[in-house]
Amino acid sequence: EIRDILSDRVVAYALIAGEGGTVLFHTNPGLVGTKLGEKGLKEWLRSGKTYGRRVRLGTGLPAYEFNYLLHGPAGKVEVLRLVLHTTQADRILSDARKMWWTVGAVLLLLWAFGIALERVLARHLRLQTEVERRERLALIGQMTATLAHEIRNALGSVKGYTQWVDEKVEEADPRKKALSIALRGTERIESLVNDLLLFSREESYSFEPVDPTPLLKETVAAAASGWGGEVEVKTVPGMCAMADPDKLRRILHNGVRNAIQAMGERGALKITARSEGHRLVIRIEDTGPGIPAAELPRLFTPFHTTKTDGTGLGLAYSKKVIEGMKGGIELSNREEGGAVLAIYLPIPGEG
Repeated sequence: EIRDILSDRVVAYALIAGEGGTVLFHTNPGLVGTKLGEKGLKEWLRSGKTYGRRVRLGTGLPAYEFNYLLHGPAGKVEVLRLVLHTTQADRILSDARKMWWTVGAVLLLLWAFGIALERVLARHLRLQTEVERRERLALIGQMTATLAHEIRNALGSVKGYTQWVDEKVEEADPRKKALSIALRGTERIESLVNDLLLFSREESYSFEPVDPTPLLKETVAAAASGWGGEVEVKTVPGMCAMADPDKLRRILHNGVRNAIQAMGERGALKITARSEGHRLVIRIEDTGPGIPAAELPRLFTPFHTTKTDGTGLGLAYSKKVIEGMKGGIELSNREEGGAVLAIYLPIPGEG
């Protein structure tokens, strides 16, 4: 009956042995009466412990062996050994491990795909936002250019008539002062209109290697002429930037002029040009009062100005042009006081 219960698919064999190791029962009847030949049997019987271990059958198949002690009457002790096949269990465990590895790999791929998708969507949104921003700026630019042309045409007539009247009026005439104020007003409007036209137009660039040394000296000679402060220009011979020379000259002139206006009649203007990594960096440093921290984030915003007579388009135009030349521009405060305008331009052959 016991043999019928013990299925060969699960149980490799079972036996009961006496204290001396004689097999009293075995699922293979031919082994009844034989002795267990393993060492340490008596010591294990005395320990009274149950144990299990992995073994290999005579056929080479893996199995797991359970050893139990059976305590009978009068202190009689017998050994119950049950050996189970582990082939199916090992296969299930192996399949489970493979499944977990597969699930882990799939989850990892899904995680990586999710991150990649998020980045693609974020990039798409940024590009879409940039396209919309450029379209708005282009539309505003067209409207601004049209409006500026109309204003300039009308202003030309007003300015011309005012100048004609001013020439006819004697210096002692009290109307002379009013005409001078009107002329300055028309010139101020004319300057604003010119800045608007300059800022709103679509730029085209003529790139070539530009040596900053003669360009900076020419800029200082023009913008700092008659100024009473100190001027220092430091460059490294042989350096070049890939830029449009005419547009870069205009940006440098605007930067030097702003620095001098910030310092007033006296101060120290320092201009340097040197390579940093794959870029040429031009810095225009002044010893003026610096820039209020609240104004720094808005300095390159069109029409934002800290000057009473400024249009707020100089820095915005500079940023537009420098970025159009694949460069960058920053304006910050110096630790020792004053401000520094940094212009970053690509070096020929290095992107």
